[in-house]
Parts: sequence; structure tokens; C-alpha cells
Amino acid sequence: MPRRLLYTLLALQILTHLLWLSPAAHSGQVAIPWMMNRGMTLFDDIWEQHAPGSSALAAAAQSLIGIDPGLLVKLLNIALALALTALAYQLAKQLTDDDWAGILAAAVFAWWEPVYGNSLLYFDSLVALCLLAALVIYFRNGVELTTKQIAAVGLLMGASTLFKQHAWLAVGVLASWLLLTERRRSFALVYAGAALILPLLQWIALWSGDLLESYFFWNWTFNLSGYMDGVPLDGDLFRKLLLTNALVFPFAALAIRGDRRHLILIALWLASAALLYPRAGENHAMAHLPFTAVMSGIVLATSLRQLAKWRAWDAPRAMLAGLLVAGGLGWLWTGAVSYIPTPLGAGKILAYDEFRPLAAQLRERAEPDDTLFLLPETDSTPQLHPLTGMLPPGTWVKGWRWYFKPARVLETLTAEWEGSPPTWIVIFPDLVAAGEPGILQLLDIVQQRYKRTFTINGIFDHGDAQVWKLVDTGAQAPP
Repeated sequence: MPRRLLYTLLALQILTHLLWLSPAAHSGQVAIPWMMNRGMTLFDDIWEQHAPGSSALAAAAQSLIGIDPGLLVKLLNIALALALTALAYQLAKQLTDDDWAGILAAAVFAWWEPVYGNSLLYFDSLVALCLLAALVIYFRNGVELTTKQIAAVGLLMGASTLFKQHAWLAVGVLASWLLLTERRRSFALVYAGAALILPLLQWIALWSGDLLESYFFWNWTFNLSGYMDGVPLDGDLFRKLLLTNALVFPFAALAIRGDRRHLILIALWLASAALLYPRAGENHAMAHLPFTAVMSGIVLATSLRQLAKWRAWDAPRAMLAGLLVAGGLGWLWTGAVSYIPTPLGAGKILAYDEFRPLAAQLRERAEPDDTLFLLPETDSTPQLHPLTGMLPPGTWVKGWRWYFKPARVLETLTAEWEGSPPTWIVIFPDLVAAGEPGILQLLDIVQQRYKRTFTINGIFDHGDAQVWKLVDTGAQAPP
């Protein structure tokens, strides 16, 4: 019976994600991989602050599966959601030897995933996949651990750092846990060695391509410099997080009184919750959501067994039932909001499908070797590159204001545009403020050398799009 419920839940996830829900496409998983497959290189002529793992993964998928990049990332995200649901079920079942704890954990994850998983194949979700799979392996044989298990755990923990730099905190937390709880210190050494394999291979590959300095600048120096604007935790997100994680605290109490090995879930939950800093947002909660689901499933299974004989309830059980009902109503309301269709319609890909009319007009006017740049290049507007089939003319970098703060950015772009400017530039006036003041220098070039050819009005969540074409090449004749 529980297994059938799991399969039913997975089938419902496939249907809702494919036909109803509308997560957004992110440039790191669509536009950047598309550019990579057409000769551009991360940290060379693609300047990106995120860890390279998800872009490399999506680029490999695009090269192997020749379908629309937006549809492909949607299908990959469905597979990711199913894998996380199944792993949540498996871990909760392993910890309790209770199928119902597993089913409840999977159901909790499936309910909250649309709330926080609003970006397709997002960095934080991939980190969660690695961490959760590592714990499934860690608890596979109960109390007894083997060297092979520790090596596999370390490999997965190291893989998580390829998707987001914050994951190094979780790697360190699990290393500390092994040192404190395992008598065999060799386990910690095996774990550390395994955790470093994939990051070392990544650094060797970057070094061999003469990209290591650029990688460290964009992935570490830039992110730790304070260039980027922080996003504080607002009241609405705090309410959602508090409601979502309400059962984590009872789980901690159960673990302290019972099997203290289960406290590793609390430790990794805290480490993965750190991904909410320094830019708090719903999508960053995906890193810790699977741990929340596992802990919540175990607490719910324990509580429901206590409440099964309702005629024998004493006052504490009656109060617990009331709290569960109140919390359940909050869960239902908050999760149900995710199923309200957007103005684009059910099942559409946000930050992608709304650009199709604009892309169609650009394709009609463009010549085979034309190039394109967006002002600003955000997390969404770069999808116009794959939708139009046009690459940038040289270096590609996003257009948020913090990307323009390093002197190298505007110096490089203006120097490149002097001799090889984009054929087409699309300006989103409503988004320009997010790139000021640095973007203004590029807008000056547009005013001097480009002519506006047409405007698309009222693109969903982006406003108007002004399309400008190069009229003054500015090319200097050779001496």
C-alpha cells in the first residue's frame, strides 16, 4: 500500500509539473549552456558568478538531446523533483523502518516543492540532491558504516560544491560529525579525500584551460567582495519558512531522546539553510527543504500513531491534534497558492515563453551572422539568445549593477564594442534601474550608434522591449 501511494504521488508530480505549474527558467541552466555549446566558455567569454556545475550539466544535456532548451530544462527539473521525492521517502523509511514515515516525508516535500522550487534545475535543488543522496548512503546499513559508504558519501558531498559554493559548509559539517561520532579516524580521511576528488578535477580542468584565475575571481573574490546587493529576509518569506519548518523542532527533541545519530539531519538542515544568505529568496530554501520533509514525515508518523485512538485522548494529545490541524490548514493555504495559473497560462515556462513573440520578430529581421546583447542581461532576458539563435558579439556578462563594479567589465565591453558591436540590442526600460549606474555607459553607445526599429509592449513581468539595430559600425579602416 505505501509503495503504491508513492508511485501515485510521483505520477501526480509528473502531471502537475508538466501541465500545470510554471517555474521560471534561469539563464544559468538555459542561455549559458546554449552559448557554451556554440563555442563560448565559462570564465573566459562568459563571466558568471555561480559555480559551474549546473551550467555544465545543462550544456551536456542540450548537446545530447536536441529539443527546445526550455522544454529540456523543464523535463530535467521534473526528473530532479521526482528524485528528491523518492530520496526523501527512502531516508525517512531508513531512519524509522516505517513506510508511512517515508510516504509522509515524500508528501511533505511534494507539497512544498512548488512553493520554493520556482526556478528550473536550480543550483540549490541540485545541492539538495547531492546532500540527501549522501545521507541515504550514510544510513543504508544502519549503525555499521563501511569504508565504501564513507567514500561514496564524500564523493556526493564534494559534488554538491560544484553546484554552489555554499555547499562547502555542509562538507565541513559532515566532516566534523564524522570526527566526533566515529571511532575510526580513518573514516574522516577517506571522506575528506573523496570529497576533494571532483573539486580537484574541476580546478585541474580550469587550470589546463588557463581559466583558474578568472574562476576564482568570479566564483569567490567577486562574491565575497561585497559588490552584490544583499536581500534581507522579509516577513512573508519568514512566515512561509517558519510554517514549513514547524516540525523540525519536535524532530530535534525526538532525536535527542532517541537515536542521536539522527541529529546529523539537523546539522545538515542548518548548513543547507545557510544558502538563504546573503540573498534570501524562496528558491534558496530548496537546499534545506528535503531535510525538512524527512524530519516532518517522521514527526507526523509518530504523532498520528499517538492520535489514532482518538476516544482515549488526554489533554496533551487533544492539544497536539489541534496544533496539527491549525498547522495543516496553514500548509494547505500556502501550498495551494502555487497552483494558481500565471497570466501566461498553466504549464508555461516563466522567463522564457513570454519572450517568444519578441524572438520571432527578431528572427525575421536577423541575418545569419548577426549578434545580440540585452540591456540588462538578467536571470531571464538572456533566454532571448537561444530563442533567436543569436550569440553576443564577444564577452557576455549579466547586467545587474554589481556586475559593472569591477573595472574590467565595462573596460572589456566598451573595447570589444568599439570594433565588433552587437548587431541588435534589446533594451528593457523597466529593468534599466537594476543596472545603474554602470549600464548607462552602454546605453550611451546605443544612442550614438543604433536606431530603434520596433518595440514590443507589455511583456509579462518585464514591461516594454525596445529593439535597436546598429547603423554606425564604427569600424576603423586598417592602416
